[in-house]
Amino acid sequence: MKIKPQTTASPSSFPRFHPHVTLATSPDPAALRAALPRDQPVIPVRFKALEVGDKYFMSVFLAVHSPSDSPLETLREHLRASLGARAVPPLAHLSLYYIDDADKEERERTAQALKSQLRVLQGGRDDESVVKIACYYDDIEEEQDPELIDGLEGEEIWLVKCDGPVPSWEVLEKFPLVQ
Repeated sequence: MKIKPQTTASPSSFPRFHPHVTLATSPDPAALRAALPRDQPVIPVRFKALEVGDKYFMSVFLAVHSPSDSPLETLREHLRASLGARAVPPLAHLSLYYIDDADKEERERTAQALKSQLRVLQGGRDDESVVKIACYYDDIEEEQDPELIDGLEGEEIWLVKCDGPVPSWEVLEKFPLVQ
């Protein structure tokens, strides 16, 4: 997404990355590999709300519906049991922006810009809430009609080495999920 201020106080703010649902973190890639269930089915993810957080890795994100009996929450519970509760983020979410504390005022501004530029559309309340993202090809300059999506089908789990600045993160392995 192109929403970004002209200047930032921190070079760590607004790095480019693939929007994603973080399932678990661990310094041990072997532990993460071992924790993944075999024959994991595709995971439907539905967007719930655009939110602003107070942590770098949860700066601007979409909370996702994750009821206790859903495939996503079942996987999250399995990972908690395998890796420990601290390994799994407390809230199921799709990360959109990482913004350093030096630029924390930009978190709310970015969320408001997403709404005012109609990049994120919200409706409903609580368990009935629906969020749609207007997807554009940011590298195409001519006018385009967005694709509106209210979720996605998680078809792969990526094992990513997250050492150093976000642009230096390395995808170590991709695990296809069962269709």
